[in-house]
Amino acid sequence: MTRLRLPAVALALSIASNAWADLKTYDIDPQYQQEIYTALRRVLDTGPPTSGKVELLPTGQLLVNASSETLQQVEQVMQALRSRPAPATPRVELQYWAVLGSRAGTANAAAPRGPNVVGSRSPADLPAPPSALNDVLAELKRLHGDLQFRVLGTTSLTTQSGQRGEIGGSPLHVDQTTFVQGDTLNARIEMMLTSTTPEGPPPNQVIVGTSLRRGEFVVLGQSELVGGGLDGPVFFIVHWPGPQGR
Repeated sequence: MTRLRLPAVALALSIASNAWADLKTYDIDPQYQQEIYTALRRVLDTGPPTSGKVELLPTGQLLVNASSETLQQVEQVMQALRSRPAPATPRVELQYWAVLGSRAGTANAAAPRGPNVVGSRSPADLPAPPSALNDVLAELKRLHGDLQFRVLGTTSLTTQSGQRGEIGGSPLHVDQTTFVQGDTLNARIEMMLTSTTPEGPPPNQVIVGTSLRRGEFVVLGQSELVGGGLDGPVFFIVHWPGPQGR
């Protein structure tokens, strides 16, 4: 993966004075805004003493507060970037499912009273998994026996490579940080199954670092769900779609 790298001069922004007197705005190509802003902030705010401050304005411009000497070096960095534009940081979309595996005899049983992560319902009331998960679920059935699968929660999340993102909600919460290297994705992922009711059970979750290939499905982990008629193993599954969305 080609990442945007600030020229070496950016690493030399080391003005000792804290008496910043000059402000300057810089127009940045939208596809590089976040990465340039993050890099400059790390350089300028490193200290003590720090050599300046940088803000990303609603207009998409960068506002730099620093001494005139530091601003000159920032200008050199910007000119170097304009003369050697790098490919934009790739976006990453991951798809997630929390799938309940109900054991024989319980899949169609009526739920007793009491809270669970999706309200007091039986597994039969939950949606069936999509056909895209057929191969994954067949392997889980081979490993764990005759299970009937139902989807407790599903979501998708898109972030830029190198950036963290999260999507909340009930019953599924996801937090991801991804790094793309060609057709390989390194990711830190947290999936949490939360209750829809305050008196519900504690959350089931998995926190893991993993690698994926394009088009691959990965079972990140499993936990056990007990109570409210939804009893059985919960499998946390992630998918990185390929170029055609597969």
